[in-house]
Amino acid sequence: MAEMGRKLVLISAVSLTMMGCNIANHGSFVTSTYQDKSTNDHLVKLGPVFGESCQTQFLYLFPVGESVSSPKAIENAKSAVQGTVIITDVTIDDSLSFGIGYSEQCIQVQGVAFGVQPLK
Repeated sequence: MAEMGRKLVLISAVSLTMMGCNIANHGSFVTSTYQDKSTNDHLVKLGPVFGESCQTQFLYLFPVGESVSSPKAIENAKSAVQGTVIITDVTIDDSLSFGIGYSEQCIQVQGVAFGVQPLK
């Protein structure tokens, strides 16, 4: 009986510890901090962009799909407007929301897209 109680305590402790883990992959997200003037001269402001990377955890513990990552959210923001070359004024935020039986963690990227105007 005492052995079963120890196992239960150990399983509970491990489960509670894992539930507090943050599996976000913020990583290194700056692809470049300097743009050559010749690269920027022909760019036009395309407007605001938004990108997001999310992951759901079933029963608050079991991840479903790819892990959240800043690079993925930045790529999604860059692909939001056709012709985007660079994004300026970038803000990166993350959120964690809970539902009944699941949680969702997201990284959101906002910025201003600059690039080449698509031909019409």
